[in-house]
Amino acid sequence: MAGPLNAKVILARCSQNRACFGIRIEQRGHEWVRTWSFPLDENKARREGYNAASTVTMSGIDDNYPGCPFCKNIGIVQCACDKIGCGGGGRDYGNYAEYSCPWCGDNCELEFAAGLNVSGGGY
Repeated sequence: MAGPLNAKVILARCSQNRACFGIRIEQRGHEWVRTWSFPLDENKARREGYNAASTVTMSGIDDNYPGCPFCKNIGIVQCACDKIGCGGGGRDYGNYAEYSCPWCGDNCELEFAAGLNVSGGGY
């Protein structure tokens, strides 16, 4: 018998149009996996507690994860400001990619990691 479902929603923005969306993550064993995404009003997200400070390391993607609800990119990027954006707004320069954060506007060089430490609220 499976244990109780442990899921959270993290707040993200589309790197193409800066619109807010939620990413549902679910714990599967020792891994947190992206399972679903949906457009989300930023004020409602705060009221629901999706910007809470419960930090986990997200490392997997469910086969049915639809990606950003606006540009459909399944990649995500975490800026130095600790906010999450979809990976659709990067420019590839061969050996590295440059990314403009949809939250703070800073440009950064992308680095690839096995997992991202993200904060999210209860689901």
